[in-house]
Amino acid sequence: MLMNSHIQSMLAKKIPFKLKIISKYFLSNKDFYPIISKVEDKIFVAIAADYGNLGDIAITYAQISYLKEQFQSHKIVTIYANDVYLLKRIKSFIRSSDILTIIGGGNMGDAYQVLEDSRRYIIKLFPENKIISFPQSIDFKTVKSLKKSIKVYSKHPNLHIFARESTSYETMKESFKNNHVYLAPDIVLSLKNMDSKAVRDGIILCLRSDKEQKLTKQQKESLIETIKQKYANVKAYDTYIPNLPKELGQQELMKLFDAFKKTGVVITDRLHGMIFCAIKKTPCVVLPNSNHKIAGTYNEWLADLRFIIFTEETNPDQILEYINKLYHDESDELNIRVDLRDKFQPLDDALKSEKVFPKSFSRTLRNFTKETIRSL
Repeated sequence: MLMNSHIQSMLAKKIPFKLKIISKYFLSNKDFYPIISKVEDKIFVAIAADYGNLGDIAITYAQISYLKEQFQSHKIVTIYANDVYLLKRIKSFIRSSDILTIIGGGNMGDAYQVLEDSRRYIIKLFPENKIISFPQSIDFKTVKSLKKSIKVYSKHPNLHIFARESTSYETMKESFKNNHVYLAPDIVLSLKNMDSKAVRDGIILCLRSDKEQKLTKQQKESLIETIKQKYANVKAYDTYIPNLPKELGQQELMKLFDAFKKTGVVITDRLHGMIFCAIKKTPCVVLPNSNHKIAGTYNEWLADLRFIIFTEETNPDQILEYINKLYHDESDELNIRVDLRDKFQPLDDALKSEKVFPKSFSRTLRNFTKETIRSL
């Protein structure tokens, strides 16, 4: 039995990735998705978070909530990240008038290659559907990978790509010249502000320990020690939970929301740590990560909020001064509603615009052609 398992494992590694994708598609259970009427108006949310990144879970939650509000008569169908290659059932009931949305976030690029591969696959598989890529940050490290995405994206006649900050917007406009490119906030900022009247106490540290962290280990340890010398109630949280079951994602997100709501100040170098503070009106000191997405999002949408301070400072004593300032601030700033609703108008317009397809793209969705298979 062990020998058989070992042989199976070795054989699996030898199978080309493209062949695995094709096999998954054709062998996927026809009942994998529930029966959905073909005549229903549908909107799909593709590459939805089913893993332990609470930022991506928040994006999924906010994106679904946003679509439900905008399209109350439509059925919202979720396609989770681990189910992207099991879409044979969906091909049987999707219509050209249905809309596909791709999850927003910071995974457009080769830093998270698995998710970029999934995005390319979705774009190839549904050439006759309007596709809206919700607000993203872009970060390609290699020209080869960027060119591959450009090639795939440019062939889709009705692909709308949203950037969530100006640096990504300029890069996307330059790269994806055959597609529609827009600027809008991270979709989590569309969530309604939470009540800030809870009794607040203590400090929450929400700091990265992965490839996107910018603080060195020594800087991080020095900062934590300095804060603990001043404040007794210091707790560490992260927006990533390893091996989190899909069913518990929203529950853990709400726990984190509740913790942020009750704390005096959050110190974070996570984008959604900052965004959670914005929608919950929690004072926050924000440190940069290894790329442009935090600084870009802050400068584009949140710089006017006095209760959020972004700093490139690494001196722990200076950071502590910012914490003290926010912790003892008794102004009415936290009672001001954070309202970016008008900034989402380009997204509203793209979702509701007429769907026009060039004749050169008049393939039927029922035919998974050899050309499409070959290009996967």
